[in-house]
Amino acid sequence: MSRGSPRIIILFLLLFLISSYSFAETPVVRIKSDVLEYSAGIYTAKGDVTILQEDRRLTASTVILDNNTGEATAYGHVEFVDGNNTLSSEGLKINLHTNYARIDQGRIFIKEDNYHIEGDTIERLSGDRFKIRKAAFTTCDGERPCWRFKGENINIHLNHILTAESVSFAVKNIPIFYLPYIALPILQERQTGLLIPRVGYNTGEGLKINNAFFWAIAENQDATLYADYYGKKGWGSGLEYRYLFSHDTRGQFNGYYIRDVQIDKSRWDIKYNHRQALSEDASARLRINYLNDKTLYKDISEDIGERLQRAQDSDLYVNKRWDALSMHLWGQYTQNLSGNNEGIFQRVPEAGIRVMDRQASRLPVYWGLISSVSRWEETHTGLTRLHLAPQISARFFETKGVMLIPEAGTEQVFYYIDGDKETVQTSRYNLAATLSTKIYKPFATASGHVEHFIEPALRYEYAEGSLKGTLPFPDLNPPSPPFTKGGKRGDSLTERNLLSLSLINRVVSIANDESYEPLYLRLSQMYKIDSTTPVSSDSGFSDLRVEAIIRLKKMVSIDTDATYNYSDHAVRSVGADVNFRGDSAHLTLGQRYTREAPSIRFLTASAGARLYKMDLSMDLWYDGKDHVLREADYALKYGFQCWGVTFTYRYKPEEEQFNVLLTLKGIGSVGGS
Repeated sequence: MSRGSPRIIILFLLLFLISSYSFAETPVVRIKSDVLEYSAGIYTAKGDVTILQEDRRLTASTVILDNNTGEATAYGHVEFVDGNNTLSSEGLKINLHTNYARIDQGRIFIKEDNYHIEGDTIERLSGDRFKIRKAAFTTCDGERPCWRFKGENINIHLNHILTAESVSFAVKNIPIFYLPYIALPILQERQTGLLIPRVGYNTGEGLKINNAFFWAIAENQDATLYADYYGKKGWGSGLEYRYLFSHDTRGQFNGYYIRDVQIDKSRWDIKYNHRQALSEDASARLRINYLNDKTLYKDISEDIGERLQRAQDSDLYVNKRWDALSMHLWGQYTQNLSGNNEGIFQRVPEAGIRVMDRQASRLPVYWGLISSVSRWEETHTGLTRLHLAPQISARFFETKGVMLIPEAGTEQVFYYIDGDKETVQTSRYNLAATLSTKIYKPFATASGHVEHFIEPALRYEYAEGSLKGTLPFPDLNPPSPPFTKGGKRGDSLTERNLLSLSLINRVVSIANDESYEPLYLRLSQMYKIDSTTPVSSDSGFSDLRVEAIIRLKKMVSIDTDATYNYSDHAVRSVGADVNFRGDSAHLTLGQRYTREAPSIRFLTASAGARLYKMDLSMDLWYDGKDHVLREADYALKYGFQCWGVTFTYRYKPEEEQFNVLLTLKGIGSVGGS
């Protein structure tokens, strides 16, 4: 969507070029002509005159420079070339002393954006004031452009205002609309003004008209104000404010309000994100997300992620860092969008200290610590929680091609529950060791070479926990609470006695200084030795997990993440995407499947193709469990040299939406998006 009016763009670009034509800014380096005369301070060049300076060139039949008055006149097939931009006219007159300039019957071509601008008597009255008798603008090639704007008696005061009379828009010389007079603000950079409206239709919302006003407050601040109309719901208004005070201090506020006449209710939402640099090694982050009506996103949001969102967090996080130590203060509030907040624990707040892995003298031994004290609030329960988790590890044989990392640690958590005198304590002791290596072998090919990596890793984990007291809810294990209530005693104190094996295969192809990875394959599985660790098979083996990425150049790629259960001889879960991409078409097929409750089975498809001047696209999301097409989006875009039109259709079981978007190159779009 463009910011501002097409008329602003037309005339500003024209004026920008005119200002660069001043001979005071482009001093003459060399003059070529058939005849060059000088008399009483007047230079006269006649016959095939060419004036050159760097990449600028002025040609004309006659050029006269009066050194006494500062007036320079060029006439007869005048052409001025500045880089890729060209001005041609019948006459050009400039006064080097007063900044006055006049162009008769001028045409300007700006190659970068293909702007064609015609003006009839263009005058620069001073450095920032211009007057144009008539002007026409288009980005279409040819003598009979597909579209163009025209205006008369145009007055411009740069960085202030533009006025014009008899403004019209024509398609193939056929007038479409007419405005007798306009007065618009004009800025040389970001432009304050009305944005082009968007229009669409939705069966749930009716006719949709989105209006917006953009306000360029300063170089580092801007705001957009919204006034939207929904045929079945009424008027909505919003504010989007952005600021950037430094590289590490920035933020954005979004607020929206609608008085929904369909359900006779006021509905609003607020989103605010701010990052603040407190010092060189300290920072803060504030995030606010809140809806007064939890179904607002589902009803009016265009973002599928927002429509599917089940919860949203608001938090304040302050962090201070040293070389091997960090401290934080964290408060968090979670809003449940699919129900009430019962059973959801709010972190209000938490303070923590973390010691990064530090080497003990010159020994290959490292130690670290994670600790925090936090306050949690729930509808029926409040508590204070102290968490301590020290850990020690070592690294052996790093230079031998094999890495052995033993680890030992403990987690001690103390709960002080409101109304209870007894302190509840959970303890867990962890032992682990990881043995890994990397095997590498290169292979020469006709166009380069292929590198094959094999990375096996064996890990052993042992954990044992105990509980002192009674927990009326599951353990609030970091980094976030479980969002459920009523757990049995000891639910979170999972014991572990596991062996896990992972094997990674990677193939990297390198040719002509370009590389890509045609194969990534990772197999992983756990085996319970003798514990209550929940794995999926009575034999002791967990599900086999397969993660694979296969790429055949840039044409085909396959991404898969699946688990297989030995006892049931069945696939437990699958996430897969197959991508086909060519020069003018692409296709993506996806599947999401889980067997365990809550089971899901989704099929997705995305396709697109370019045929002549048309772009076709389609996105489908099918629920295989309920046998329902959840959403389908179709788009047809026709693009010409200087204009385009897009038709979109969105289907959901509860509503349908139609949009038409007209785009004029160099101006913006009109319609729905």
